[in-house]
Amino acid sequence: MTSTTATAVADLRHITTSWPALREQLTTSTPATWPPVMGIAHLERDEADLAEAAAEYAERTATAPGERPAPLRVPVLDVITALDDALCTLADEIASAIQRPAFTARIRSASPNDDVARSLALMAAKDSADKRRWRFNMAHRDGAVAAAWLACRLTSATGPFRPLTDDQRHQIARTAATARRRLDRAIGDHQDGEETALDLNCPCGGRLSATTGPTDFTIRCGQCGLICSGAALLDRLSAA
Repeated sequence: MTSTTATAVADLRHITTSWPALREQLTTSTPATWPPVMGIAHLERDEADLAEAAAEYAERTATAPGERPAPLRVPVLDVITALDDALCTLADEIASAIQRPAFTARIRSASPNDDVARSLALMAAKDSADKRRWRFNMAHRDGAVAAAWLACRLTSATGPFRPLTDDQRHQIARTAATARRRLDRAIGDHQDGEETALDLNCPCGGRLSATTGPTDFTIRCGQCGLICSGAALLDRLSAA
């Protein structure tokens, strides 16, 4: 993996893990305290738990159906919309260039015992449902989903895809770097507390830190870029 590709992958993963924190900036919530009332030891969870907690909390933000107790912050909404457009448009473009069309079986079965026709039909169904495929008409596509898919294309050679060209890799890297900078600025604009180093490590081995903002606290990893909202983490731990 080249340095350009490695940087792009890190930027895209940072966007994916930071997306819930960006979404939370859309509304004003009740301030949280640091450290959590249930104790710092409960923060020692793996990355999957943190990401799941953030995703679950994001589903309850102002972009989800239901009551909206606080007005949207228009500048943050503009950032989310711009990142959705840039990353999904790039994923559409890359998929159009490298993703093989799904296999289609157009053979009529000769009888219920036609093993060949049945095998071809099963193969077509499996190929069409391959989760590695980018869906141009997916119901819930956003910048985080697109960033995760693009990162997989940079790191994985398997699946119904042609190899990325050097130009495509550079295009992804440029878009990822720009999107990460804009996302970080949007999050930073609403984080005015001091960063405090924690005596805890991320699953990747990096040291975690906490930043207290006006409405919440944020857990960050300085090595892999993992970001998790304190509110999301508390929601997850309270439900455990």
